[in-house]
Amino acid sequence: MARIRIGVVGCGLIAQMMHVPHLAELDDLYEIAALCDVSPGALAFVGDRYHVGRRHGDWRTLVREPLDAVLIATAGSHAPIALAALRAGKHVLTEKPMCYTLREADEVVDTVGATGLTLMVAYMKRYDPGYRAALAALPAVAPDLRYVQVSILHPSEQAQIDHHDIRRFRDVPADVQARLRAEEDAVIREAIGDFTPRERRAFSDALLSTLVHDVNAVRGLVGDPAEVVATEFWAGAESVVSLLRYSQGFRVVVSLQYLWDLPDYREEIGLYAPGARLRLCFPSPFFRNEPTPLVLSGMEGGAAWEKHVVASHREAFKEELLHFAECLRHGRKPITSAEDGRSDIQWLHRMWQARTARSVEELRGP
Repeated sequence: MARIRIGVVGCGLIAQMMHVPHLAELDDLYEIAALCDVSPGALAFVGDRYHVGRRHGDWRTLVREPLDAVLIATAGSHAPIALAALRAGKHVLTEKPMCYTLREADEVVDTVGATGLTLMVAYMKRYDPGYRAALAALPAVAPDLRYVQVSILHPSEQAQIDHHDIRRFRDVPADVQARLRAEEDAVIREAIGDFTPRERRAFSDALLSTLVHDVNAVRGLVGDPAEVVATEFWAGAESVVSLLRYSQGFRVVVSLQYLWDLPDYREEIGLYAPGARLRLCFPSPFFRNEPTPLVLSGMEGGAAWEKHVVASHREAFKEELLHFAECLRHGRKPITSAEDGRSDIQWLHRMWQARTARSVEELRGP
């Protein structure tokens, strides 16, 4: 099969740091055939660096290019671009979140089914070698699982990217910025109703931008919860904890703390049973080829033991591109499909709806 001709929509941070370099490295599988960005400077910089001549300031013209696939790495809901690409006969790899509303999610799922094309959500953690090792080790914990803890200590983005050559340009026209903001506000309003700035940050940033990764990762390990018991926001939407109940009897606690000043990113998913433990320790997503250690604990002969496993230094972002290519070449459904993305949006909405009365009051502030 010939190389996959792919167009990239969005030439910002994650495209420059991860997606475009890995596509270039995987040049036996992919040809970067076209680029799109609303920033003329970012478009020119990435196009020149990777020798891509076909450049667009509007994704509507890019999807009309003779492409096999479109990679979406823009901000906001990705549903409009994904739907247009699918209807133009292109496969889609989209960054998270797939969308903001269940209406959008249902339309994406229906369009994937109607076209027979592939849509994959770029949840790189699901393709991380450490995560795959955790899936293999899960039977030691799963039969008597009592508790799952997700903990994220998230410093500022700038504190994690200074070692990368990322170019940002303040050249997006004001009318374009205003239009994009209005479009995003419209789907947020559809999802949660009228909102304050704090409510916007809590819903679109904390839940749909950050915790969407961990909700998906937990679902991949232990399935869907039975209900969201409660969600608590505080510190002006920079801290959130949510409690999920599972029908098997265990609970999941998801904790996200934006702690901007100390440049020390920590993210862990721990699964705990009375006689066994499994912990996945994710590095910052902005570090390339950092492994995700797996820590296993158990008992043998009355003695406790602990084992540290580094499955591989292979980069999760590159692994997801390899999986996408495999799906396109062999007609396989991706692990992180449109249906999978829809389930994440559904559960994130339920986490939002389970806000405590104290949280509602907190988020209605300025």
